[in-house]
Amino acid sequence: MNGIEFFQALRGPLRDTAACILVILFFGQFAHADNQSSETTPGSQWTTLDLSNPDTRYPLASLNHSSGFIPAPDYLTLERALDRPPPHDSYGLTPNFWEHQRYWLYTHLQNRSGHKDWVLHISNFGYLDPKVLVRSDDGQTIQTLSNDGYEAGTDINTIGRAVRIPLEPGQDYQVVVELTATHSTWLPYIGLMSDHHYHNWETTQDLFYKTAVGIVLGFILLALTCWLITREMPFFWGAVSALLMLAFHLEHSSLPALLWQSTYEKGSVFWVLISLTMVGQLAFAGSFLGIGRHSGRWYYAFTGALTTTLVLTVASVFLAFEVNMRLTSLNYLIVAVVILGSGVAWVRSHGSYYVVYLLGWSPMVLSILQVAWVIQGLVPIGGEITASYKMIYVVYIQVLHLLVHTVALVLRMRALRREKLKAEFLSLAKSRFIAQSSHDLAQPLHSMGVFLDYLKPHIHGQEGEKVFDRLTRSHRQMNDSFHAIMDLSKLESGVIQPEFQAIPLTPVLSRLENEFAALAHERGLSLKVQPCSLTINSDPVLLERLLRNLVSNAIKYTNQGKVLIGARRQGDSVAIQVLDTGCGISEQEQERIFDIYHRSPDETRSADGSGIGLSIVRHLSELLKHPVRLDSISGRGSRFTVTVPRMAGADPELAESKTRPAIALVFRDPRLEASVASCLQRWHQPAQSFRSLEHAARSDAPFPVLVSDEDALNQSEATSKPFHRTGQHVVLACVCEPGTPLPEPWAALSPYALPAQLRALLNTANRKQA
Repeated sequence: MNGIEFFQALRGPLRDTAACILVILFFGQFAHADNQSSETTPGSQWTTLDLSNPDTRYPLASLNHSSGFIPAPDYLTLERALDRPPPHDSYGLTPNFWEHQRYWLYTHLQNRSGHKDWVLHISNFGYLDPKVLVRSDDGQTIQTLSNDGYEAGTDINTIGRAVRIPLEPGQDYQVVVELTATHSTWLPYIGLMSDHHYHNWETTQDLFYKTAVGIVLGFILLALTCWLITREMPFFWGAVSALLMLAFHLEHSSLPALLWQSTYEKGSVFWVLISLTMVGQLAFAGSFLGIGRHSGRWYYAFTGALTTTLVLTVASVFLAFEVNMRLTSLNYLIVAVVILGSGVAWVRSHGSYYVVYLLGWSPMVLSILQVAWVIQGLVPIGGEITASYKMIYVVYIQVLHLLVHTVALVLRMRALRREKLKAEFLSLAKSRFIAQSSHDLAQPLHSMGVFLDYLKPHIHGQEGEKVFDRLTRSHRQMNDSFHAIMDLSKLESGVIQPEFQAIPLTPVLSRLENEFAALAHERGLSLKVQPCSLTINSDPVLLERLLRNLVSNAIKYTNQGKVLIGARRQGDSVAIQVLDTGCGISEQEQERIFDIYHRSPDETRSADGSGIGLSIVRHLSELLKHPVRLDSISGRGSRFTVTVPRMAGADPELAESKTRPAIALVFRDPRLEASVASCLQRWHQPAQSFRSLEHAARSDAPFPVLVSDEDALNQSEATSKPFHRTGQHVVLACVCEPGTPLPEPWAALSPYALPAQLRALLNTANRKQA
């Protein structure tokens, strides 16, 4: 008895029972695909499939032209599937792979098209090496749709695999398709089409799919570029989230089969990938909304969802597929509720671009609902399984998701830019106010100090001296705070610019020791300064101000023990360190203590002052480009390290000065010439003296600047035409009293502001040369 005769023999009570079941299922509630053994169709109801048009795709998974899926007995191989058909009811078009791992689908077809070359396509990569048995009067063949690609005769396309089947025109064929799976999978579309029609269909799939993948990769590259430019973390986590989601989509595509012949069995890697996708989405949502410890219950909601995801990821290694599937679905529901709930809360409290951000999750939510709808069996299965392009259109759903979130990120950046401009305006207004009111504040403070000095001899009695000491201390604190605020205002406004030079560390450390020894002794502390003979390259005034703030801060917050100041060589740098045995700083406070608007409660209780000394340290560190590192243990002490460039051997600036052109000096007043030469020597700027302006004009030596005094200029006749032509490329300056008339193009330098004006003159000459 062959296969056709076997299925035709399934009549009578079995057929009537199957028909009743179909009617009940059609009008009743659809059961889950894993548990249903429905749509049992007697063999008499499926007919021969006529291949009459080579431009048509013929579905084999159809109750009109196939038996439906029948469990394959373990004792029968595919070679004997037509000799001894299994005595089992059909599962229709919804095989239950939890109950049986191998199914056969019987079909009878006839080629009436006159076309010989045909292709059998099976969608969904979740099946393990599907096989096709084809029998005709000339014999039978078995072909396997493996994941080895063309080497095994299998063509791997975007949504499945295909194998070529020669069908002679005018002949009848019996076909058995064997599907094997270890878990529930998407319903298999099995299509038969001519080779040229398959080629066109495959090309169209690849075009749409690869275009979508390219668009997603473009969004990821754009987000990473924006992150590198702006350092805004939402761009980074958006790129990571999109990349993980794309990897999850590619896991279902042909890529794993093409690259490493994956069997698509869902192991621990699959569940880890899903978990990482959810973690990426949580990270993006949290960074976009700015979720932190200050966010209250939403911080704990995000932390709980993240913890749940990580725990289930570890547990997935030990759980069965079905359990993992249900737990992952529940976990995804939790993640979605946290993300959408927080988005709704931000929309209600902030509005604006958070509405667009919330809309960006709607495509993903719809996709999740669609998957749940299919998994739970709520979608009725008709008499035919058509081609499903979900593998392609889910990537377009991701494109829509990324597009909407890109708009939300752009709106977010615009809002942040407006807030930044507003903050800069307020900061500028604050700086202007402080600058304008500084004189009004400085004068009363100075007068108060004078009055206190005048009042001191008139204080009598122990109580009066106590009050006077408190008043003096309050005045000193007020004066220190005022000057600290002034320094910070100048640093923020960019008024202060460093002037680097070689500085021996020994006198700097000695001045710090002499200045703070009395204060340390008053607080009962031991102040030790380690001598150091190194030479550094920095601004002496600004560096000393930076170190002074560190030492003052160390003494202020140390109740007992000692404060140590020292320096040591570290390669091409010098590490200047200030150590104390004070209260220390906790890890969470170590970065925030440099903020002018932050002061820890412990500091507020333990010391007086404005609390902006470390903010000044940070500004000076950035201005001088001397990194400051903090190492501290709460309750044991702190160590501040300032890294400064070391002047080793020959001074680099001095070596560079040898290649600089000399400055021409023409002076009658030797003291004035010595003062100018001293400034130039301190700046490592070579100089050349001439007896008169005529000698300087006749000299062949190039010089960008010529500096003279008033006597030398008046006694010279080189201010006429020839020297005027030289002045077109030489900066000419004369040191004279303010208001002295000078010929063109001579510039006046005041002897009362000589260093500053001379430095500006050199800068002008350097710019002209550049």
